[in-house]
Amino acid sequence: MTNGIFGDLFDFDGDGNLDVFEQTMEFMFLDELMQNESNDDDLD
Repeated sequence: MTNGIFGDLFDFDGDGNLDVFEQTMEFMFLDELMQNESNDDDLD
């Protein structure tokens, strides 16, 4: 079973669980992706 939105991509220590830091990094990455997508829409 994978953890998080992106599976184990942000499981930096490889323990199979996302700790608070790993979860935060995952959400920051997702937020950045969403902001970039929004900026791309503004250019159209």
